Amino acid sequence: YEPGDDPRKLRPGEIDPNPESKPARPDPVDMDEDEKEMLSEARARLANTRGKKAKRKAREKQLEEARRLASLQKRRELKAAGIEVRKRKRKRRGIDYNAEIPFEKRPPPGFYDVTDEEDRPADQPKFPTTVEELEGERRIDKEARLRRQDIAKNKIAERQDAPAAIIQANKLNDPETVRKRSKLMLPPPQISDHELEEIAKMGYASDLLAGNE
Repeated sequence: YEPGDDPRKLRPGEIDPNPESKPARPDPVDMDEDEKEMLSEARARLANTRGKKAKRKAREKQLEEARRLASLQKRRELKAAGIEVRKRKRKRRGIDYNAEIPFEKRPPPGFYDVTDEEDRPADQPKFPTTVEELEGERRIDKEARLRRQDIAKNKIAERQDAPAAIIQANKLNDPETVRKRSKLMLPPPQISDHELEEIAKMGYASDLLAGNE
């Protein structure tokens, strides 16, 4: 407790700041008959509802399982006796939202013949549904597809003209052909050698003048 909230320092008649810490006391004897009846009803109601739902659910589940096993045993015995029993489909009450349109009202037939329009397929716009359709083909997938196409072309070429395909493969694998490089083509120089010499002489002359000073 805090120093100001200590219940031991309370005088008789003052309010306890922490009443939930007090020990439980029995109901006072000097209660009215109505209050006593109300308390007993509340206690009885609490005793009835505690765990009642869980027990009911378990009992219903057990009954359902027993019913299912009994019907299965009955069907097996009838089948063993040579009597085939077809399972009847239970008619569902209400609307089956998976099989029909709820509260559908068909429009009344008009004055004009529209059979041609009904037979004609409606051109629906196609929207992208996959990530590849949205973002396009990735570079890795494109390279793999082209590689597979090259392998397929090489196999077809080997089947049709095997010697030419072998010669072509040898040319590609020949190290001499790989080593051959094209001549290095550089752009023409913007300053000639004579101009470079003149610039060097001018720089040398300026250095000499600076040294004499």
